[in-house]
Amino acid sequence: MAFLEVKNLKKKFGNLEVLRGIDLSLERGEVLAIIGASGGGKTTLLRCLNFLEKADEGEIVVNGNSVYHAEAGKRPEVSLEAQLSFGLVFQQFNLFPQYSVMENLMLACKLREKKMKRTSLMKRCSKLLFKAGKLCRKVKGAKGGPAEPIEGAPKPNDIRSRATELLKTVGLSDKANAYPCQLSGGQQQRVAIARALMLSPEILCFDEPTSALDPELTGEVLKVIRSLKGSDRTMIIVTHEMDFARSVADKVIYVADGVIVEQGTPEEVLVNPKNEKIRSFLSVLKKDDGES
Repeated sequence: MAFLEVKNLKKKFGNLEVLRGIDLSLERGEVLAIIGASGGGKTTLLRCLNFLEKADEGEIVVNGNSVYHAEAGKRPEVSLEAQLSFGLVFQQFNLFPQYSVMENLMLACKLREKKMKRTSLMKRCSKLLFKAGKLCRKVKGAKGGPAEPIEGAPKPNDIRSRATELLKTVGLSDKANAYPCQLSGGQQQRVAIARALMLSPEILCFDEPTSALDPELTGEVLKVIRSLKGSDRTMIIVTHEMDFARSVADKVIYVADGVIVEQGTPEEVLVNPKNEKIRSFLSVLKKDDGES
């Protein structure tokens, strides 16, 4: 059984069908590169996988567990556990300008801890109410035992240690107290990558992570992404960097008009594509690279 399975994912905005039935699967630790012209549905696919958008139809299965299953016209709620399975690095960094680099990294973990505490408290209250039966009106004044431990909730010192470790991983140990405005675009994107890793997602997604960077800064970001390969983390990368896709990806899919037109190994899709759309797309990219 594949680690990640996406089955017949569909998404509409009004009358516009952006995803018209996406099916794909990945093994744990595999890297998938998604290529295609703008407007084909690549970013919407990543947003649906990260639950920033809810697919109208389809199913997402992670490690054998169905984390999202939408029937036509019915979009279910998404659990915290499902949300934490995925991480997303955006095109435009999306760092909080009022927070330092360290604060940007720690914020997501702190918010998760608060949400887990709230969820744990709600569960505990439900148990008390159930046990109290007809006396539930007195529960408010009852003195209960200590709160149940929150499994997986990191302590503040652990969060800071994790952030420090990840800043070292992306080569920015000396920027912990800097603010986003004091960093180059490449440094900001590396901070964004570290932030996405803070919650230890099983599947890390990148939405054209170098599209907002000058060419000289692209290499440092791609180097960090390449270093994550082989860490048993599954990655999905939307990119126009064909050389990078060829070197880092295990699989490549070409998406156009909301469907997967072709998929296979980098050699099959990027070097010997069968579909004329892909050949035309790659030809345009080569022409643009030659003119730049």
